[in-house]
Amino acid sequence: MEYYNSNIQLDKDVIVDIFSNFKNENTKMLVFGLGYDSKMWFNGNKNTYFIENKDEYIKLNVNDIPTNNIIKYDYKNINVKNSFNLDDKEIYTYKIPNELLKLAPFDIILIDGPEGWNYNTPGRLIPCFWSTLLSKPSTVIYVDDSSRPLENYCINKYFNNKTKDIFNNRGKCTKIIY
Repeated sequence: MEYYNSNIQLDKDVIVDIFSNFKNENTKMLVFGLGYDSKMWFNGNKNTYFIENKDEYIKLNVNDIPTNNIIKYDYKNINVKNSFNLDDKEIYTYKIPNELLKLAPFDIILIDGPEGWNYNTPGRLIPCFWSTLLSKPSTVIYVDDSSRPLENYCINKYFNNKTKDIFNNRGKCTKIIY
């Protein structure tokens, strides 16, 4: 946690738990969302890749993380409100970027973006769905803010029969063994 700073919103217990899953230098991690914690993840494991939709967070990290490790994705017209009404056929229209498919499967996935704090933000339906396609048996998936309605819905929809642990931090983070 050498690069931990006070701007990081993820609970320290979750961070420690994620770092405990870095088994060796070949461990691959995928993080949905760039932020103030990204430098910490990348310096803890150079095989960490990020998906981000906002230019401001890409610019915040571009000097510390190689651009090959950052994938920009436009979530188009999806938002928290309409996520609850999408059927599987509609969800499949949100294609996983090819560069991400080439990197899969991942050992660790952290879903901490895109933003989902109100009904007009993209929400985390797509990252949760994609995680099922980018995982392998034993992938550890963390869904931050799991007490929010959409995150809870996605956990039940995509990970209902998986082992779960809940960290009781400010917004709760659910750990899933895929």
